[in-house]
Amino acid sequence: MNEILVDTNVFIYALDKKSIYNQQTIKLLNSPNNTLFTSTKNISELFSIVSKLNLNNDAFNRFYTDLKRNIEILFPTNESLAIFEKLYLKYNPIGNRVFDIEIVSIMISNDIKYLATFNKKDFMNIKEIELLNL
Repeated sequence: MNEILVDTNVFIYALDKKSIYNQQTIKLLNSPNNTLFTSTKNISELFSIVSKLNLNNDAFNRFYTDLKRNIEILFPTNESLAIFEKLYLKYNPIGNRVFDIEIVSIMISNDIKYLATFNKKDFMNIKEIELLNL
Protein backbone atom coordinates (compact mmCIF):
# COMPACT_ATOMS: atom_id res chain seq x y z
CA MET A 1 0.00 0.00 0.00
CA ASN A 2 1.37 3.41 -1.00
CA GLU A 3 0.93 6.64 0.87
CA ILE A 4 0.25 9.32 -1.75
CA LEU A 5 -0.26 13.05 -1.53
CA VAL A 6 -2.88 14.22 -4.01
CA ASP A 7 -2.19 17.53 -5.75
CA THR A 8 -4.90 20.10 -6.42
CA ASN A 9 -5.17 19.44 -10.16
CA VAL A 10 -6.22 15.85 -9.50
CA PHE A 11 -9.25 17.11 -7.56
CA ILE A 12 -10.11 19.57 -10.34
CA TYR A 13 -10.04 16.80 -12.94
CA ALA A 14 -12.19 14.63 -10.68
CA LEU A 15 -14.77 17.41 -10.59
CA ASP A 16 -14.63 17.98 -14.36
CA LYS A 17 -16.53 15.09 -15.90
CA LYS A 18 -15.54 16.32 -19.39
CA SER A 19 -11.81 16.14 -18.66
CA ILE A 20 -9.76 13.49 -20.42
CA TYR A 21 -8.20 12.84 -17.00
CA ASN A 22 -11.49 12.37 -15.14
CA GLN A 23 -11.56 8.56 -15.16
CA GLN A 24 -7.88 8.32 -14.11
CA THR A 25 -8.52 10.64 -11.17
CA ILE A 26 -11.66 8.81 -10.07
CA LYS A 27 -9.75 5.51 -10.20
CA LEU A 28 -6.95 6.95 -8.05
CA LEU A 29 -9.29 8.58 -5.54
CA ASN A 30 -11.28 5.36 -5.13
CA SER A 31 -8.32 2.97 -5.02
CA PRO A 32 -8.40 0.73 -1.95
CA ASN A 33 -4.67 0.01 -2.43
CA ASN A 34 -3.48 3.49 -1.48
CA THR A 35 -3.68 5.77 1.53
CA LEU A 36 -4.37 9.27 0.27
CA PHE A 37 -3.39 12.60 1.76
CA THR A 38 -3.52 16.23 0.73
CA SER A 39 -2.40 19.44 2.40
CA THR A 40 -4.20 22.54 3.57
CA LYS A 41 -2.33 24.37 0.79
CA ASN A 42 -3.99 22.07 -1.76
CA ILE A 43 -7.37 22.67 -0.15
CA SER A 44 -7.02 26.46 -0.34
CA GLU A 45 -5.88 26.16 -3.97
CA LEU A 46 -8.89 23.96 -4.71
CA PHE A 47 -11.29 26.53 -3.25
CA SER A 48 -9.56 29.32 -5.19
CA ILE A 49 -9.88 27.47 -8.51
CA VAL A 50 -13.43 26.31 -7.90
CA SER A 51 -14.49 29.88 -7.08
CA LYS A 52 -13.32 30.92 -10.57
CA LEU A 53 -14.99 28.02 -12.39
CA ASN A 54 -18.57 28.86 -11.46
CA LEU A 55 -19.31 25.28 -10.38
CA ASN A 56 -22.54 24.24 -8.73
CA ASN A 57 -22.04 24.93 -5.02
CA ASP A 58 -24.04 21.91 -3.89
CA ALA A 59 -22.02 19.56 -6.11
CA PHE A 60 -18.75 21.03 -4.89
CA ASN A 61 -19.84 20.84 -1.25
CA ARG A 62 -20.69 17.14 -1.67
CA PHE A 63 -17.31 16.56 -3.33
CA TYR A 64 -15.47 18.39 -0.55
CA THR A 65 -17.38 16.55 2.19
CA ASP A 66 -16.47 13.25 0.53
CA LEU A 67 -12.85 14.38 0.17
CA LYS A 68 -12.62 15.12 3.91
CA ARG A 69 -14.06 11.69 4.74
CA ASN A 70 -11.66 9.76 2.51
CA ILE A 71 -8.43 11.74 2.38
CA GLU A 72 -6.38 12.85 5.35
CA ILE A 73 -5.64 16.57 5.28
CA LEU A 74 -2.14 17.44 6.47
CA PHE A 75 -1.24 20.71 8.16
CA PRO A 76 2.03 22.64 8.23
CA THR A 77 4.10 22.17 11.37
CA ASN A 78 7.29 23.60 12.78
CA GLU A 79 9.09 20.60 11.27
CA SER A 80 7.60 21.18 7.81
CA LEU A 81 8.55 24.86 8.06
CA ALA A 82 12.19 23.93 8.76
CA ILE A 83 12.11 21.54 5.78
CA PHE A 84 10.51 24.26 3.64
CA GLU A 85 13.32 26.67 4.51
CA LYS A 86 15.98 24.12 3.51
CA LEU A 87 14.18 23.25 0.26
CA TYR A 88 13.72 26.93 -0.52
CA LEU A 89 17.46 27.49 -0.25
CA LYS A 90 18.23 24.34 -2.24
CA TYR A 91 15.81 24.92 -5.14
CA ASN A 92 15.44 28.73 -5.13
CA PRO A 93 11.83 28.61 -6.40
CA ILE A 94 10.20 31.58 -8.09
CA GLY A 95 6.55 32.63 -7.96
CA ASN A 96 4.01 29.83 -7.56
CA ARG A 97 6.80 27.24 -7.33
CA VAL A 98 7.18 28.41 -3.72
CA PHE A 99 3.79 26.82 -3.01
CA ASP A 100 4.97 23.55 -4.56
CA ILE A 101 7.97 23.56 -2.22
CA GLU A 102 5.62 24.08 0.73
CA ILE A 103 3.54 21.07 -0.34
CA VAL A 104 6.69 18.96 -0.66
CA SER A 105 7.88 20.07 2.78
CA ILE A 106 4.60 18.86 4.29
CA MET A 107 4.98 15.57 2.43
CA ILE A 108 8.51 15.06 3.73
CA SER A 109 7.58 15.90 7.32
CA ASN A 110 4.90 13.20 7.10
CA ASP A 111 7.18 10.61 5.45
CA ILE A 112 5.18 10.62 2.22
CA LYS A 113 7.29 10.15 -0.89
CA TYR A 114 4.70 9.79 -3.67
CA LEU A 115 2.85 12.69 -5.29
CA ALA A 116 -0.13 12.30 -7.62
CA THR A 117 -0.20 15.23 -10.03
CA PHE A 118 -0.74 15.96 -13.69
CA ASN A 119 1.49 19.06 -13.40
CA LYS A 120 4.68 17.04 -13.31
CA LYS A 121 6.84 19.91 -14.57
CA ASP A 122 6.13 21.75 -11.31
CA PHE A 123 7.76 18.97 -9.28
CA MET A 124 10.02 17.03 -11.63
CA ASN A 125 13.32 18.48 -10.38
CA ILE A 126 12.56 17.94 -6.70
CA LYS A 127 14.65 14.93 -5.78
CA GLU A 128 13.07 14.28 -2.38
CA ILE A 129 9.79 12.93 -3.83
CA GLU A 130 8.58 10.56 -6.53
CA LEU A 131 5.88 11.43 -9.05
CA LEU A 132 3.23 8.84 -9.82
CA ASN A 133 2.56 7.90 -13.41
CA LEU A 134 -1.06 8.84 -13.90
